[in-house]
Amino acid sequence: MFGRGFATALCLVLIALACIAVARRFERERRLIAKLRRRDAFDADRALSARHLSDDERDTVTDLTRAGVLRERGGSHYIDAASLAVFRRKRVRVALSGALVALAVCAFVAAAILGR
Repeated sequence: MFGRGFATALCLVLIALACIAVARRFERERRLIAKLRRRDAFDADRALSARHLSDDERDTVTDLTRAGVLRERGGSHYIDAASLAVFRRKRVRVALSGALVALAVCAFVAAAILGR
């Protein structure tokens, strides 16, 4: 019914959408960490209250708290400076390895579908 070109395009679009979703998450994390750094929120005294955050930021706070980057005290959140450096290195590794895997999958899908 559909040709090989359509299947190739569909697979490549799905891979691109997955990459965009990951990039958006990384960007939300980067913006929230920057917001907390501007407040010098490295201890509980300078923590940012959850009521000052948007819904997206609250979701990101939950993710970063689970990752150990943020600490919570009384409904307010602040950066754990020791964990931030480790988190950044891991995030860079994940981003680079994810990009390489996506590129390899794209090449494999295109070659497999178009090479028939």
